[in-house]
Formats: sequence, structure tokens, C-alpha cells
Amino acid sequence: MILAIADLLLSLGLGLALISLLAPAAIRLGLEDRPCQRKTHQGHVPLIGGLVIFLCTSGLSMALPWHSLDPQTGVFLASGAVLVVVGALDDRFGLDVRLRMVIEAMAATLMVFGAGLWISNLGNLLGVGQIHMPIWLGYPFTLVAVFGILNAMNMIDGMDGLAGGISLMALLILLCLMPPDATVHGLAPLLLGGLLAFLLCNLQILPFMPKIFLGDAGSKLLGLALVWFLILAAKNPNLAEGGMAPATALYLVGLPLFDMVATTIRRGRRGVSPFQPDRTHIHHILQGLGWRPRRVILVILGLALAINLLGVAFTLAKLPDAVQFAVFFALYLTYSRVTGRLLARGETRGPIPSPVASR
Repeated sequence: MILAIADLLLSLGLGLALISLLAPAAIRLGLEDRPCQRKTHQGHVPLIGGLVIFLCTSGLSMALPWHSLDPQTGVFLASGAVLVVVGALDDRFGLDVRLRMVIEAMAATLMVFGAGLWISNLGNLLGVGQIHMPIWLGYPFTLVAVFGILNAMNMIDGMDGLAGGISLMALLILLCLMPPDATVHGLAPLLLGGLLAFLLCNLQILPFMPKIFLGDAGSKLLGLALVWFLILAAKNPNLAEGGMAPATALYLVGLPLFDMVATTIRRGRRGVSPFQPDRTHIHHILQGLGWRPRRVILVILGLALAINLLGVAFTLAKLPDAVQFAVFFALYLTYSRVTGRLLARGETRGPIPSPVASR
């Protein structure tokens, strides 16, 4: 515990130092987010959150004497490096979506064949027995899961503190539920320290520090950490040994998944690409109703936490996998229906100008 706290504080301090150093350089290099019709934040904001979190995690995991770079941690850092570098290039130049998909598949492939980590058991989701998957089936299923969670985190990153706050809550819950694991308990405090440094600057809690955004590099890195740790946790569904049911893992990324699926379906119904940006995410919908930014953030984070804690409660109650999955699906249908109605109501009000950092 003492070493974990030391990791977190050292990562937090390093993160703040890196932000001070990298923010001016990012502006000079054009690695910044600029206001436009869809993005109503003020000024040019450096897109270095992901780079800072990765440098804190990778640098300290290799530099601190009480850390040993086990093979699985090394593969995680390699996968993260791929996503962060390509994400930063995408933030700067805007890469083709097909190239981004290939890179995400590469990161997932590193996880499967480099770390030996893939989704091999779906639990008893359908109530007819355990669903086990050999690697020839688990590999493509894992590719889909990685692609889904990475892009869900990317899509939910639309307001200050949103993706970071959701990731913070999920990572803390995973740390509490999982037994000591070299990868998770070695990396998670460092990730959390870098993430806290980002949030302090992103939310302007430290007014003397520059404001920064996560960027695609950051949202993809956090998505990778979540899917990696969730697969590790769900490999052992025995709660007494610190595991969790595969169905429970869905709840820890529930809100981003709900938002991604609902938004993708809405775009499909309009005949546009699922990767075409619009303002139909949950944060846009609530803003369209005239809600203030702080209220929007608090409501969304509260909803995400409620879904997370519901999954934890189901785990503690040892609810059958099939029941957990049925409830999760019912929650999605409710979410889709309610947000669809709120979207229609907001559209009748017309666009509402806002000076906040909404993206």
C-alpha cells in the first residue's frame, strides 16, 4: 500500500512537471485543439493528456527500483506506445479511419500473442452453460472488444473531465476488486497519478497550470488499460480469489458502451458513417436541453458510477451471469430510449451557444 501511494504521488508530480514542459511545445508543433462549429471551447488547447499519462506510467515503471518490468507489463507498454504515437499523429494530422483500425488491431494482437491475454470465457451468459472460446475464436472476439472499448472511450471524451473521470472510477474499482497482480497493481497507481495530473489541469483545479485535453492518444490509452485489466479480472470468475464474472466486466465500461452503441445506431439510421462526428452523444444531448456544463458532468459521472456499482453489487451477490447480462441489456434499451427522446426534445429547442470546453 505504501509503495502504491508513493507510485501515485511520484506519477502525479511527474505529470504536472511534464504538462508544464510539453504544453508550450505542443502549441508550437500544432498538437492542439482549436475551436470550431462543433467544438466550443475557448482558445487553442494542447492535446497532450495521453502522452503525459503514458510517459508517467512507462517512465516510472522502468525507473523506480521497486518495479520489475515483467513480460506482460512490457507488452502493455509496447501496445500503449503504439496507440499513443498513432493517436498523437491523428490529433495533429487527422489520420484515415482505416489506418486507425489497423493500428488498434495491432495493439490487440500484441495483447493476445505477446501477453497471452484474450477473452477465453464468456461465462454462462445465455443460461445454458459456460461459453469457452479457443484462441482461434477468442482472438477475433478480443479484437472486437478492444476496438469497441477503445472507441467507446474516444467517443465519450467530449467534455472536460468526462473520459478521465469515468476511467478513474473504473480503475479504482478494479484495484479494489482484484487480488495483487504484477501488471495491474504495478501499473494502475502510475496510471492513476498521471490521470490525476491531467484532470487537475483539464478541469483547471490548479489555475496556474495550462489547460490540456486528452486527445485521441489519451482516450485510446485509457481504453486499452480498461480492456486489459478487465480481461485479466474476468479470467478468474471466482470472487473469493479476486476475480469477476465476464458479465460484471461490462458494467465497469457500461456508460461508454451505451453511448457508443446508441450513437452508432442513430448515425446508421441517418445513413452516415458511424465515424462521422456529430452532436448526439449524451453530453451533447444534455447540453442541448440547456443544462449547465457542471450539471452535465456531474449527472453523467453519477450515472457511470451507478452502473459501475450495480455491477459490483451483482458480483458480491453472486447473481447468475445470464441475469446480469439480461439486466445490462435492459439498461441499454432504457438508456437508448430515454436519450433518444431527450435528443428530440433538445432539437426542438434549437442550438444553444455555449462557451464551455465541449468537444
